[in-house]
Amino acid sequence: MKALLAGVLFCLFYVGAVAQSVLENNPTNLKFDQVQTPHFRVLFPQGFDVQAQRVANTLEHIQTPEAKSMGETPRRITIILQNQSSQSNGFVSYLPRRSEFYTMPAQDYNFVGTNDWLDMLASHEYRHVVQYKQATRGLNKAIYFLFGGTTFVGMSHIAAPQWLWEGDAVATETTFTPSGRGKIPRFDLVFRTNFLEGRTFNYHKQYLRSYKHQIPDHYVLGYHMVSYLRRKTGDPDIWNKVTTRAWGMPIMPFTFSNALHRETGRYVTGVFNDMAAELKKEWQAEVDKLQITPFETIFKSSGKAYTDFKYPQALSDGSVIAMKEGIGDIEQFVLLEKGGIRTVFTPGYVNDAGMLSASAGRLAWAEYGFNPRWRVKNFSRIKIYDLSTGKTRIVSDPHGRLVAPALSPDGKSVAAIRSTSDYQHQLVIIDVASGSEVRAFPNTDNNFLSMPRWTPDGKSIVLLKGQSGVKTVTLMDVKGSATRDLIPQANENIGHPYIYGDYLLIASPVSGIDNIYAIHLTNGLRFQVTSSKYGAYSPTVSPDGKWIYYSEQTRDGLSIVRVAFDPSSWQPFSPPPEDNTSLSQTLVNQEHGAGFWSAIPQQKYPVSRYHKISGIVNPYTWGPYVSNDLVQINAGIFSRDLLSTFEFNAGYFYDLDEHTSGWKGGLSYQGLYPIIDLNVSYGDRENKETAFGAEADFKWKETTVEGGLRIPLLLTRSKYNRNLTIGNAVGYTHTTDFNNTVTRNNEVIYKGPSRITFLNDTLAYMFQDQLNDGDLLYNRFNISFSNLLKRSERDFLYRWGQTLEIDYLSTPFGGDFEGNLFAARGAFYFPGLAKHHVFYTRLATQHALESYQPNTYTFRNRIPKPRGHSYPDDAEFTTAQFNYALPVWYPDIALGPILNIQRLKANFFYDWGQGKGYQYYYDIKNLDVYQSPTNATYQSLGVEATIDFNIFRLLPRGEVGLRSTYRLENKFNDAGMVFEFFIGNIGF
Repeated sequence: MKALLAGVLFCLFYVGAVAQSVLENNPTNLKFDQVQTPHFRVLFPQGFDVQAQRVANTLEHIQTPEAKSMGETPRRITIILQNQSSQSNGFVSYLPRRSEFYTMPAQDYNFVGTNDWLDMLASHEYRHVVQYKQATRGLNKAIYFLFGGTTFVGMSHIAAPQWLWEGDAVATETTFTPSGRGKIPRFDLVFRTNFLEGRTFNYHKQYLRSYKHQIPDHYVLGYHMVSYLRRKTGDPDIWNKVTTRAWGMPIMPFTFSNALHRETGRYVTGVFNDMAAELKKEWQAEVDKLQITPFETIFKSSGKAYTDFKYPQALSDGSVIAMKEGIGDIEQFVLLEKGGIRTVFTPGYVNDAGMLSASAGRLAWAEYGFNPRWRVKNFSRIKIYDLSTGKTRIVSDPHGRLVAPALSPDGKSVAAIRSTSDYQHQLVIIDVASGSEVRAFPNTDNNFLSMPRWTPDGKSIVLLKGQSGVKTVTLMDVKGSATRDLIPQANENIGHPYIYGDYLLIASPVSGIDNIYAIHLTNGLRFQVTSSKYGAYSPTVSPDGKWIYYSEQTRDGLSIVRVAFDPSSWQPFSPPPEDNTSLSQTLVNQEHGAGFWSAIPQQKYPVSRYHKISGIVNPYTWGPYVSNDLVQINAGIFSRDLLSTFEFNAGYFYDLDEHTSGWKGGLSYQGLYPIIDLNVSYGDRENKETAFGAEADFKWKETTVEGGLRIPLLLTRSKYNRNLTIGNAVGYTHTTDFNNTVTRNNEVIYKGPSRITFLNDTLAYMFQDQLNDGDLLYNRFNISFSNLLKRSERDFLYRWGQTLEIDYLSTPFGGDFEGNLFAARGAFYFPGLAKHHVFYTRLATQHALESYQPNTYTFRNRIPKPRGHSYPDDAEFTTAQFNYALPVWYPDIALGPILNIQRLKANFFYDWGQGKGYQYYYDIKNLDVYQSPTNATYQSLGVEATIDFNIFRLLPRGEVGLRSTYRLENKFNDAGMVFEFFIGNIGF
């Protein structure tokens, strides 16, 4: 039942995390239309009709052949076309059930290939729809009807690994589209390099990844596993047979591996080992036939961590600028000089077009900009960095959609590709000094444009131009209107066009390995400039014309190399014969996918208005879940509309600490600028407290209604993630049937409706953090801000950043109780003594109303206590925590299929806290009040050891740790060692 346990944990934690979420949605004024086909409903923003019709026709065309090898016909599904984002993405979800296509085309030619972006999305994402239909079978089907979408999705992904889901979808896109990632050598570059460099890692490391080595994602592993077994068995339905078994009985331990064994005689590790051995043999045979061209290495990774140096740009002084990123580094622009390497600038979130541009002492790139409130709406703008002044500025419309900038030779102009919200593509030129648009070139056929480059004389621009399945290189006259295709259109995934002299340089995978080629502009003859072992990318010529700089794939990443610009050394090129035994061609042959995309129908479907209110109630999951703090078990229903503007939940809860139960519900409307939240709960409550040798057991019934507004703002403009949230809520808590039973030595000394505890015959003490019968009317104000540096894969904490959160709770509206509390807490992160080490401190202070008056109510603590200590509720409390955290070891140890340990971390800490306040005692006989100070200092120091791990071959990583704390003596004399086990930030 281990798989069932893991599935339950996944589902419970997922649902428990939805509270106070910020949904991904569009501005309020964006209106949607719809077209409906026999198998799909396509929602789209008004004005996007042309592409919506094309997507609808495409989906209808592919729905039968793409589903054939899974043997399923999915029920009708809604496809949402998102045209307000500058990000390129797509997904299928059951929470609620729909698919979303982010329609901004990806610019990187090694991602989209020769495909049209929407065609590629349709092919890939529809296969996921088919997979979910296939997963709705046997016990998994019963799970869906009993527990809803969240549990169904969780069990589906436990029963079949993530690599199967994505690998099968990549195989499908490779089969049916003109290109597809399985036909692009860059897709498996690191995978192939690792194999041929002796890094054939075991299955667990290859799938679950590593902090020690660069491991390609599960898309890459999955594609090779899926296509390899289809080729080996000759059966295009083999994975249908495997998943039918696995998804039919998802709670069985290792059901997928067992199903694979039943169908093939090999468990999953055996299939992986067979695949690795066969592919390594094939790839090595290809390399053995090569005559590797020599090159001069300018800069390469040190080998301590996989690092890429991409998109080299040669400057006039002989230096080279490039983008550096890797497993231990966020994106940085670095300058390679004779004296070494230095970082010149760290950009924000780069809209990576697979290129960089530098000229005349300036550097240009595209970077995402974000709408503060609406998460789907974002932008792509051009940034320029001046190498001499160190200044950066935006030179395009900050709310535009420009990508792939290329600086002119004099640095005064920048060419870029504009992709509009109605899927139109255009080359534009912008004046760097003023930021104004100088010219927009017509593109009447709406060809896809990418990777522009200026010619050295600044008179023309060369760029890639294509439609679905074909691509060419076009030369455009900057001042006039002349355009000229430099090579014939073909289904060849060319990239990085660059003109120098009589030659056009391009990168191409035509030989099966990415290499650099030169085409004579007069006679059209092609020459092979490089013969790389793994891959050569991003060619550029030095300003003096002597060198070709490019990125060469090596064992530890892309290195910057150069060869002489010497046409006499280049080899004439003739295309190699087609390999009918390749994985990709096997897929095409099995499903007769060749030419499939050329027959898309052109039916005109009726368009109608989509009214958001019509789908506002849309339940997507139901059943049990636990709260994030593991305190409550819940059973309820969750609903969210398709456009993510309204969600609500309702259900029953049981509190594990209190052993009480009740009902609760909540709703959140996020279609307006401020988010409107409303939460209601009703049920029994119980709390036990101890004071002065007496135990007080409080029981009551409680009804709480809280409603409020919050405005979550995304303010990211640079390498720092910046978020600001402001919110205010008003609440009403009504308490009835309050009963307090006080015992000492198992003898009842008081039972009644008061919050007091009797210390003796004369003195009594009041618990001010309890509510007896009455009404509490409160206001809760919150503001939070964070400014946090981007993180690399190895960064488990922020190397620089700040967070601040302020809460103020008060009772300004009257009622039976009076109280207020102000709490502020912040965290500050600094680089440690070595890479990935972090020194961070957490500071907090809290001030609460404290009084002997019987109507005083103390709101619950809002700040962390010094670790290892408990302390009384003081009117004032200030605390400081000092931490030094570091990675200790990247073991990559797999204990069979049960546990995979990826990283061991340590954190050394010292905590300090100071409390000030009073406890009040009531003289019952003399009607007097006495006060006693609670002032005390709390100190502790210790160490936390945590591991990052995977269980049962599940891709999500977990974290568990052990904390050993030594408490220094205080007035309560609670010094000594304390040991705690914790999961993430949850302590036990």
